[in-house]
Order: sequence, then C-alpha cells, then structure tokens
Amino acid sequence: MTTAQTAKTQYVTAANGTKFAYRRIGTSTAIPLVTHIHYRANMDFWDPLFINSLAANRPVIIFDQSGVGRSTGEIPNTFQGWADDLIAFVKALGLEQIDLLGFSMGGCAVQMVALTAPELVRKLIIAGSAASMPTAETVTGIVWPRDQADVKYIIDLNDAVTPEEVKHTIEYTFFPEDKIGRDAAEASWNRVLERNVEGEPKNLKLVDKDTGAKVQLATFLEDWIVPNPRNSFDRLGELKMPVLVMNGDHDELVPTSQSWELAVKIENAQLIIYPHAGHGFIYQYAELVGQNVSRFLDGKDYQAIWPQL
Repeated sequence: MTTAQTAKTQYVTAANGTKFAYRRIGTSTAIPLVTHIHYRANMDFWDPLFINSLAANRPVIIFDQSGVGRSTGEIPNTFQGWADDLIAFVKALGLEQIDLLGFSMGGCAVQMVALTAPELVRKLIIAGSAASMPTAETVTGIVWPRDQADVKYIIDLNDAVTPEEVKHTIEYTFFPEDKIGRDAAEASWNRVLERNVEGEPKNLKLVDKDTGAKVQLATFLEDWIVPNPRNSFDRLGELKMPVLVMNGDHDELVPTSQSWELAVKIENAQLIIYPHAGHGFIYQYAELVGQNVSRFLDGKDYQAIWPQL
C-alpha cells in the first residue's frame, strides 16, 4: 500500500486555473476520502499514522489548497471560496462522489462543500471545528453564549516562523499541557519527520504569517464569526448525508462545545469526544480515530437502523 511517508506528489490543473498538488494514499478502489487540513498547514503536516490508518480500507487524497504548499494560485478570503476551491480540485480529478474530512479551519471549508455540492459528498467528517456564527441573537439547544477560545493559543499558532517555533506551537496549541500531551506531541512530530521521498524535500514551513496566514485568519474572523445566513450555521439543517463530528474533550483552539452544536443541529450526525485530548486529538489517538472514521464510512446510516435499536 502506498503510504503517507512514500506517496509521491502529483499535480492536476483545475478549471479555476490552480495547479493543485496532491497525494493519493492506499490501494483500495472504494470511494475516495478527501481531507482538508488546518490553518497555516500544507499536506506535509498530516500525521502519517493518522493518514495511513484512514487509508487501510480506502484511497485517501490529501492536497494543498490554492496558494498553500506546492499548489499555485491565491488563498480565497471566504470559506465559500475554500469550498469552491476544493470542489474544483475534486472535479479536476474526475471524481463523481467522495467522502470528505475537514480538520479545524478545514472543517469550516468542508461544511460549505457539503452545502454547495451535496450530491458530491456521500459522508462528511468534521474534526475539531465549528459552524459559523448564528445570525440569531440567542439560540436554543446549544451552549449560548458560545464558549470562546483563549486568544493566547491563537496568537501562538499565528506567530510561529522558525522550525523550533513551528514544532512548539503545534505541541502547545494541539496537545494537553502535561506529560501525556508532551509525549503524544513528540511522537506525532517524529512521525511527520518520517516522510522521505527522493526529490521532494519536506515542507514544514507554515504559511507565511504576513501574507497567506493573514488571509486565512481574516477569513475566520471576518467571514466565519460574523453572522452571515449564507454560511453554515443557519443552513446545517440542509445537510442530509451522514455526518461524524469529532473533537478532544478540552480543545483550546475550537471549544469542544461547538462540536456539540454541530451534533445537535445536523439531523443525521454522530459525535465522538476523545478523553484527555485537545485540538490535536486526531494525532494523539491517530489509530483509534482512523478506525472510528473507517467504521463510520463503512457502516450503515444510524437513522436507517434506528427502528431496530
């Protein structure tokens, strides 16, 4: 099986003019699982153990969005733009249907993909993410007012530049601040360093904080947390495909209660919370999360079996 450590980077040019860099992992002919990574990251930052666990039973496609990593173009300044970007990429690959996973800001993007092109997305996984800001002044059925992330974690993730700062910020913002968290962060980072493909040096530089990252952060602050009925929260009821929502029990970047929002507002959603974990739960529990995602993708829609329970 092609692995995250050995898969060669491929390129495809989409109708929007972007030359997308991507990798295909796994050998299965099942419906592909496409993944969208977090703020400032390119696909080299995916933990190989997590990706390989996902790819055990299906093809997994990782990619760099426009203006990130090895892809050309510019980073869109709305999550609808991120979604249009991903849809253009999938169409360029000639795929008629996919499963879709988004992590953190990638989770914001995949919600808009599923709302924009629901026929494209068979099943949706939203990891460590949140819906957009509701337009109503008060909302029932969720934690309100919303829990807010501590700005110190966002600042740390935003400011990292040097390799040492990048490693530190991922440990500090993604993992618990104790020995369990430090050990999990170190193990995950060492796995990231395992990638070794001839002619493809690892790119472990986060998106430049004064250019692309500035656009990404403004997208979140100005597009996602400013009420807009065209964004996801007011439209979550439109999502009819099965949805899996996941998070750690103490996410410092995207408060865990906002995963609960998604679970209650999406009709056909399931929620998994991982113990003693933060934003980086997908790396701390890489194999377990991969197994849970696989069970979700391979299993029946829980609503279809509800009468039998």
